[in-house]
Amino acid sequence: MPNLITISSLCVGVSAIRFGLESKWEVAVLCVVIAAFLDGIDGRVARILGASSHFGAELDSLCDFVNFGVVPSLFMYCWSFQDSPFEALAWVVVLLFIVCMSLRLARFNTGLIDKDSVVLSKKFFIGVPAPIGAMLLLMPIIVSFEIAPLLDVGLDIKANNLLLMGYQVVVALLLASRLPTFSLKDIIIKPQYVWIFLFFSGALIIGLIIYPWYMMPVMALIYISTIPFSIMVARKIN
Repeated sequence: MPNLITISSLCVGVSAIRFGLESKWEVAVLCVVIAAFLDGIDGRVARILGASSHFGAELDSLCDFVNFGVVPSLFMYCWSFQDSPFEALAWVVVLLFIVCMSLRLARFNTGLIDKDSVVLSKKFFIGVPAPIGAMLLLMPIIVSFEIAPLLDVGLDIKANNLLLMGYQVVVALLLASRLPTFSLKDIIIKPQYVWIFLFFSGALIIGLIIYPWYMMPVMALIYISTIPFSIMVARKIN
């Protein structure tokens, strides 16, 4: 069952390329979001069913590389970079993101075998996780759906090739970096705060369903703002 979920995420993620080539960008981004959701539950299903395996971990990593490394980077190229006068430079940026994603996943797989810091690894990721990195990369495309037209500032995000390339380089470096970022996998909610957690979780889910193109950029900004705090907390633990 967990491997079936992983394969399903791969099929959905790769299908996003088809919709991107047809310029159906909203559907394509939704495919990546669904792939990220499936990636988030396959490991939990494996642990619940007692079906965790080395094969499943490797399969998950390979699917993550395609879904969150190759697919979003190609999106940016097809959406903006291929029409850029700096097309050769743009392709270098595309390759950089894919390479950084592979380095990030390789380091994660190594950490599954060799846990140098058990306390730190339970509370933090090293670098930005693959699904989040993919969603951060797609933020300019998501912003162009409804937020940019709503603001009506006359800024064509798609045409700012060099700015988008710089943004992609930053996200790529965050993936490959050794910066500690908060992990919610082992978070423990005290009983008296469960209702608050459920309330905000419900509000978040409702917001994502009704206004996905507004909620995702807000969530991305919140996540980026937590990185400095995660660095400070990690330093205190060490």
